[in-house]
Amino acid sequence: MIMKKKIGVVPKAKFGDSSTSNMVDYYYLGNNYVKRITEAGGLPIGIAASDGWVAEELLDLCDGFLVQGGQEFSPYHFQIIHHAVTTGKRYLGICMGQQLIYAYFELRRRVEERGYTGDLVKAICRYRDEQGPDLSVLEAVSNHYSQLLPRGNEDAAKHEVTIVPGTLLHRVLGKDTMRIASYHHFHIPSAQKLLKINAWSAKDDGVVEGTEYGDNILGVQGHPEVDDLLPELFKFLAED
Repeated sequence: MIMKKKIGVVPKAKFGDSSTSNMVDYYYLGNNYVKRITEAGGLPIGIAASDGWVAEELLDLCDGFLVQGGQEFSPYHFQIIHHAVTTGKRYLGICMGQQLIYAYFELRRRVEERGYTGDLVKAICRYRDEQGPDLSVLEAVSNHYSQLLPRGNEDAAKHEVTIVPGTLLHRVLGKDTMRIASYHHFHIPSAQKLLKINAWSAKDDGVVEGTEYGDNILGVQGHPEVDDLLPELFKFLAED
């Protein structure tokens, strides 16, 4: 029997504040992400967190991770990117999952400069708490968010992206451009030096459309999961 790679699909989170019931705290898994991993030959596993943290034993079970889009980072997001970076497991970040790659390395740089000691992920989360809700390492972008479209009309939300030759993304896709659905209000700073940029918006607006780190950490700003036209991205996780 061929053993399928176990891919942890990482949900987005929604937590209420102290004035709301604890019944409104949820984690959301998008069906399209699970579907694409299954089509690619992987075995999707939902990553379940408790109060924002994931058991390390669950991460150890996974061969790779897909971090889906969302609105806010939670502690478990930093746990998972840190686990992938330190173990060499493959990681595919989509939209917020791509922004997480940069956020992790930028916040890691800041806490290391300040001499934080102990667990690195907890130090990052402590630093975020200390800085307050206005902390942001991303840049706002306009004209990159399309209305969520009815099924079958996904192409209307897509735009052209130029892929940088010689990058991991270029090797995975085997082409110089791609069309990808765009649903984002932020992107990582184009002048950053922590990651390799692998794709740019073809709108000539300087928007970063993808980043990567080494041969196992890959991110795209758009949403390839909306249809089955970019299967190579998911095979990157599911295949050797």
